[in-house]
This record gives sequence, structure tokens and C-alpha cells, in this order.
Amino acid sequence: MTIRYYKVGGSVRDWLMGKYPQDYDYVVTGTTEKDFLKSTPFGKKFKKIDAQNFPVFHDQNADEWALARKERKDGIGYHGFKVEFGANVSIIEDLSRRDLTINSMAIEIFDDMKTRTVSVVDPYNGKADIEQKILRHTSAAFADDPVRVLRLARFRARLGADWTVAQETKDLIYKMNKSGVLKELTPERVWKEMSRALMEKNPGLFFETLLECDVLATIFPEIYMLKTALECRKWHPEGDAFAHVCLVLDQCVANGYDDLETRVMCLVHDFGKGITPRALLPSHFGHDVKGVTVASNFLKRMNAPARIINHAEKVTRYHMAGHRLEEMNPGTFVKMFDDMGILNDPESVNLLYRTFRCDSRGRLGSEDDDISHLDIFLDLAEAYRNVKFNEVFPDGETNTNKIKQEMYKARVKAVAESKK
Repeated sequence: MTIRYYKVGGSVRDWLMGKYPQDYDYVVTGTTEKDFLKSTPFGKKFKKIDAQNFPVFHDQNADEWALARKERKDGIGYHGFKVEFGANVSIIEDLSRRDLTINSMAIEIFDDMKTRTVSVVDPYNGKADIEQKILRHTSAAFADDPVRVLRLARFRARLGADWTVAQETKDLIYKMNKSGVLKELTPERVWKEMSRALMEKNPGLFFETLLECDVLATIFPEIYMLKTALECRKWHPEGDAFAHVCLVLDQCVANGYDDLETRVMCLVHDFGKGITPRALLPSHFGHDVKGVTVASNFLKRMNAPARIINHAEKVTRYHMAGHRLEEMNPGTFVKMFDDMGILNDPESVNLLYRTFRCDSRGRLGSEDDDISHLDIFLDLAEAYRNVKFNEVFPDGETNTNKIKQEMYKARVKAVAESKK
């Protein structure tokens, strides 16, 4: 049997879309693990990835090489698959287990360095779906792994709103949800996919796609509740808190905030609006305080890092300060900074400031508003931090109550002077 080598998946997709692939994955057919390693294709050296239950290798460039394989669902969850690999598995069979048609293509490559005509192995019409900008599942095997629903939404967040989800794929996802398969999603996988989606060019589109596929309520109920959290049109022409949050995430991209923490803060900052009683809408009084627990529980459920959870609690609690900077008195700022613990956690100030900016412009028609007035927040925080113990008590002091009172007074004075 002849050994054949193929570039597969994302690198083929990107090449067809005129993009430079970031990395390469390869599939090898017509061979066993032993014979593949003996063949040393392209003069490469390989190291087996032990974590996998089928032969997968990294070359010296960290590109992935795998023997062609087939999968069959025989259990529950991400690891509930029976894998078959070997010399008799074809490239068509290997491609059939992949998620989307645009990721189910291959290009054969040759080890003899001869010039050959490049032809794309495209049994599921991925090239046509690229041309028509359609996200479509490759086969019924899509339903075996609920993570693929999140991946589909993430790809749309990367590719843009001009891409659509095929109706038959929406129908399949609906059946997956109805059958309960989405309940197999593990917190770690949800966090991983959501984190990656938040870093795409259109992060809000990730959640909009899940809403369009009618699974947002199942996977992210806190975010789904924002859809019915009607807003006062005077301040939020976009109409509801879900649309607002998506616009705020767009502002993260527009402002160049490409760190995950800032994007998580912008996602969760208004979660308190989702639990506003319907009779009180469109008012959301106290949503900042109420939202702390909602945001915290949301992130804890996904086993998010403790640092991000801690910052989300602080930013959610105090994000409304960005709309009240002129009204707040120096004492209120000092109490806020005390509660945030900014001396030991200076990054919380930066995260809150970035959220202020994105929140202010994350409203329909406010994308270009002048928000320079928010810059004073950083000055006030710096004034607070610049008050030193040894300057307030040059001769020292051990009385705890006195220290607390005098440091508070000194900080209020410093913030007041900075606010002038």
C-alpha cells in the first residue's frame, strides 16, 4: 500500500481564502505507525504526543502529523469515542469526522520534491461553502461532539457576520439541544472555547450565533437573560442588554484591548440586568451590586481562573462609576478604592477604566463619542496611591484606628485636589 501525505484542515481553508496559514496539520494514509516513523518523510524528526489515544506526532516545527483515523461515538462526553486507525483508513474517511465542510479538505503533498499540480481533496464541498460564506456541518458525526457547536460559533466570530449558518446545521443543532447532548459539555471546554471566541475579531458574534441556533439559553443562561432585559431607549437605542454587551465587546476590539481579562470584564459587567424583575423594566437600579454574584457564579461554573473571577466581581460592582465621575465626591472614590484594594491590585484600576470606555461607547450611535472625561479616573487612583504612610505619620504610629482615620482623610484630600 502506498504511503500518502496530506495537508488538512485549517491550513487548506486559509490557503483557499487567500490567508497565510498560522500552522499546519498533516494526515498520513496507507501506513502503520512503525512504518511511518521509518519513512522519515521530508527528512523530519517526530515526537509522539502521549496524551492522545491514537498516533499523533509533532515535528521540529511543532506541526502536527497524524495517521488517518475514523471515530465512532460509544460513550458520553469528550472522550467517549472509539478510534480506528491504520493503513486501511482513507483520507475521505478521515475528513468525514471533521466538524465543518470548510475544515474538511486536504491537499496531497509529495516527498520526491517533483513539481505536481495541486488539487484539493474536497469530498464535502468545503470550497463552495467558502465561496458562498456558509458554515455547514460535514456529516451527522457533528452531533457526536457538543463542543462543535461552540466551535461553529467561534468560527463565525472569526470570519464575520457576512457568513451564515446553513439551515440544515441549525436543524441538527436544535436536535442536539433537544436530545440533551449539550449537557455533556464540560466547564473546562466551555471556558476554553468562550475564551478563544472572546479574542476573535467579532466576539459578540459568538453569542449572537448561539442565540440564532437557539442554544444560548442552554449553554450561557446568564447571557440569554440579557436578551429580555429591556433598556431605556434614551440611553440605549440598541434596545436590550444583550445587544449592548455585544456592542461593548465590539469596542474592546475597536480600542485594541486584546487581553482576555478586559474582554471578560466587558462581557459580564451588566449581568445584573438579566435578573431585573420584568415589572421594573426598563429601569435596572442596583444592577451593579446584584450583578456581582451573577458574574461570579457564571465564571466559577466554568472554572475560570481565580484572578479573573476576583476582577470581574470588582469591575461589575463599580462599573457604574464611569457614568458618575462628576457626581461622586472624594470620599466615595476613596471608599471604592479601599474596597477594590488597588494598592495590592493595581490592575483592577486599569480593567475598570477600560470597561468604562467600552461601556460608554458600546451603545448604538455612541461609537465615536468623546470619552476623554474618563481619563480623570486614572488620575484619581494615582492620587490615592501616592499617599504614603510615612508622610502622614513621619514619627510613626501604632494606633490602628488613628492610622485608618488619618490615612482616609489624607487620601480624601489628595483625591479632592486631583479632581479640581
